[in-house]
Amino acid sequence: MVGDYTVASIMHSTIISFFILCSLYKESLSVRFKVLSAASVSVTFGSDVVLPCRLTPEMNAEKMEIRWFKPMYQPYVHLCINGKDDYSIQMPQFTNRTELIKENITRGVFPLMIHNVTAQDSGEYYCFVESSEHHGKATVQLHVTAVGTLPNISSIRSEDNHTVYCESRDWHPQPYLLWTDNKGNKIIPSMQNVFRDENNLYRIISAINQPTTSYITCTVSNSLNQTKQNSRQIREKGLRNTSTRFIITWPSVAVSLISFWCICLQAMNPGLYVGETGQTLPQRMNSHRFNIKPGNTDAPVAAHFCSNTHSIKDLRGNSFKG
Repeated sequence: MVGDYTVASIMHSTIISFFILCSLYKESLSVRFKVLSAASVSVTFGSDVVLPCRLTPEMNAEKMEIRWFKPMYQPYVHLCINGKDDYSIQMPQFTNRTELIKENITRGVFPLMIHNVTAQDSGEYYCFVESSEHHGKATVQLHVTAVGTLPNISSIRSEDNHTVYCESRDWHPQPYLLWTDNKGNKIIPSMQNVFRDENNLYRIISAINQPTTSYITCTVSNSLNQTKQNSRQIREKGLRNTSTRFIITWPSVAVSLISFWCICLQAMNPGLYVGETGQTLPQRMNSHRFNIKPGNTDAPVAAHFCSNTHSIKDLRGNSFKG
């Protein structure tokens, strides 16, 4: 009796152990997995990029659904079901530009390649994997970078204003611009604007009115610490205009000085420089002051009036003959 009980107990324990082992085996076949990727990936505008995605623990993913999307589940960036690609509901911007790399898919590795990356491709991507018993997803941030052109510094001057401009284009992400003087001090711009072109690249332009420094630097950077810088020597306000005014006005100033000198001499000797008309120099000048016409040979000329050897008539004749 005792022996029969012992045999029954052993058989019962064996059956229980068998079911436990079967359950563990079944669980091993549908083991839960995690989907892993990188936190972020950076790529230069116009290049190709690979977004990583893999399963842990390592397992065959050929019979699973692998879906890349952003930001909505559908339409998707790329879809692969049971090892076959499906482009039926793909986002239009990714047409003919995506490829799921399947070389190591039996080990649970299946990165996504995107060709000819555009600025519009930047943002969050989701790698979603689903088996018959389990699913999971990972997120990766794609940064598309474009280092813009060397800042172009130019200036526009007028008689009462001087404006310096700085412009740079083809940036991504959005840039910011900084003005500094020859001592590195910041200069606040009077105007600054940012625009986006048809490729979603940024152009920035800034201006300074009436700069007080002779040397200026324009620095353009983005949030990824990519920088372009240019400097330029500029003239002080009014330097060019003053020089121009001097060139234009010095003949009239010279004539005025000569006339003033002649008048002073006449004042010291009233009888000096009397012409054939019997008029002194001041009288002669007054008679012609308001009678200056184009082609009029009677127009007073200071240099001629100051000659002490000729009458005004003689000087006029000598000066304007053939």
